[in-house]
Amino acid sequence: MNKHTDQAIRNTHPTVAKIVYNDPIEAFDASEKPVTLDMGLVATEIAVLEAAEYKVAYRELRRVAYPPVGDQLDAIWKGGQEQAAMKAAIDKVKADYPKPA
Repeated sequence: MNKHTDQAIRNTHPTVAKIVYNDPIEAFDASEKPVTLDMGLVATEIAVLEAAEYKVAYRELRRVAYPPVGDQLDAIWKGGQEQAAMKAAIDKVKADYPKPA
């Protein structure tokens, strides 16, 4: 089960009031009647929720991975090989944590 499964089920099947995580997952409405889940639709919604989460998370991932700002400024000031090495380090962080579309 994905951490977004519950929300994805509720987003795609608004009548669901209760979810039982058996194999397969069972869902019920408010009157305890079974609700047939479209798991393809749920999987698509999980992907949407994960993408939305990454749009926020990538900024923090990059922030902690970047070299300190003081070091970046120092490399710019010194230029040459140090500046090139800093650019490579920053480009690697951007490649490791790409900006979402």
